[in-house]
Amino acid sequence: MEKELKIGIIQHNPIIGDVRGNCNKVTDEYGELLATDPDLVVTPELSLLGYPPRDLLHRSGILDAQESTLNDLASETEDGPPLIVGAAVRTDYETGAPIHNAAIVLRDGEWSETYHKRLLPTYDVFDEHRYFRRGSEPLVVDVGGTSVGVTICEDAWQDAKVTGTQRHDETPLQDTAASGAELIVTLSASPFSLNKPSRRENRFTTHAAETGCPVVFANQVGGNDELIFDGHSLVTVDGAVHERLAGFDSDTAVVDVPITGSAAARTGESETRAAQAREALMLGVRDYFEKTGFEEAVIGLSGGIDSAVAAALAVAALGKDSVYGVSLPSEITSEQSVADARAVAANLEIEFDVIPIGAMVETISGTLEANDASLTGVAAENIQARIRGAILMGIANQRDALVLTPDNKSEAAVGYCTLYGDAVGALAPLGDCYKQLVYELAEVFNRTLASAGTSPVIPRSVIEKEPTAELRAGQADEEEIPAYEVLDPILKQYIEGGGNAESIQRGYPDHVVDEALRRVTHAEFKRRQTPPPLRITQKALGRGWNYPIAATYDHVLDGH
Repeated sequence: MEKELKIGIIQHNPIIGDVRGNCNKVTDEYGELLATDPDLVVTPELSLLGYPPRDLLHRSGILDAQESTLNDLASETEDGPPLIVGAAVRTDYETGAPIHNAAIVLRDGEWSETYHKRLLPTYDVFDEHRYFRRGSEPLVVDVGGTSVGVTICEDAWQDAKVTGTQRHDETPLQDTAASGAELIVTLSASPFSLNKPSRRENRFTTHAAETGCPVVFANQVGGNDELIFDGHSLVTVDGAVHERLAGFDSDTAVVDVPITGSAAARTGESETRAAQAREALMLGVRDYFEKTGFEEAVIGLSGGIDSAVAAALAVAALGKDSVYGVSLPSEITSEQSVADARAVAANLEIEFDVIPIGAMVETISGTLEANDASLTGVAAENIQARIRGAILMGIANQRDALVLTPDNKSEAAVGYCTLYGDAVGALAPLGDCYKQLVYELAEVFNRTLASAGTSPVIPRSVIEKEPTAELRAGQADEEEIPAYEVLDPILKQYIEGGGNAESIQRGYPDHVVDEALRRVTHAEFKRRQTPPPLRITQKALGRGWNYPIAATYDHVLDGH
């Protein structure tokens, strides 16, 4: 006889630190699911605190508030099904990390069993050893006569497929199955990177096949600072995907999970990396503004591809009435650049102004010259960029808004930006997008709007023009840095692939590779002072990129 368990999944978008608000969301979502009579309801990892809470975990008041809300949630289960909630709980140890990353089973109005996360990630954007003590034992609980195993996030990412390095020597999901589990639930806060949803599906279908247990993956959704959590919760059975929840949006579902017998496999829908990036970045921008309490974005529209795509993202995330574009032309700026900026603003239907800065540049340059402090070359050119930065920040202050910097990953990597100039702002929505991906995003926006019967957002003149910082007459990016079709793959091999000069030079000229890597190492001080990039690759130049500033190491990166 076939046996099933009805599992309710709450794909939750928390605000980090808002314990009461997060609890209320879980309570509401739990209540909505009761109409479908689930046997068990599961939330993501640390669903009451939000992930990652970072040093908020050092504040006892946060843990006190969480304990209080857990008691409130427990009371909801007096007449309802068990609820498994992700939480941070204090340990009984006098030494070592004082808290566990835990999954708490609430049932019959009280705290029941507690599972402590066994594998703690401390790589890239993760730093859980800073806060948590490792658990050591599997947990299997009885739910309606079915043995349910409980695990948390990294427990399922234990091998070298995660980062290329075998970081753990335990297999918690297999241990849980060996302890008698018939079904395994995994509470998770798994951040997005391009193609991560399909990689997750492969991982969890493999877990289902290897353990012989259906696996329920309940993931967090939402943007939290530079991290984006994409949801895409799923249920895998018999080595195939049985059910999927929405991507990039809050969602709830009750899934009939077969414990014995066969399951229906569902095929997935493929999506281009640019379309996937667009969805992720829109979520990241929208949540950054909602969770910080700001409502308007200010963007300097240069007439170039980066600022045009950044503006399109902002409008898609916030709405056209919440985006203000401004062109700040100097004497060097071409009429075409101003026209292109105006066209982008008109197509997006956003508020737009042109504020010439030529007179300001002349005044500052003249003042410096009169005081025997004349600037020449790049230093003189950057006066324009820094005036623009000051104006954009002033406008944002006046409007109670945030500036979005349009800088991309290629430029940030090699330092091809002006500190306190074009790099000012609160957030870099394109900061983890190589230049070639920016062009792909432009095409996605144009196709999306064209399919709705409107004109393209980003004019062909913007897409087809030669990239330029336009700080001197006739300037082109390729005169300053390698062409992006060469630079981008070099940077990807170095930043994400861990390559060195020797391995990268097998495909590109030695001098080009050497110059690119030299620029990366020498630009560290700039990146440390620029806005956080929204992370969409496996290695962004943000909190997961942790290189020293006051250091010299070019000579040890050549691989010889």
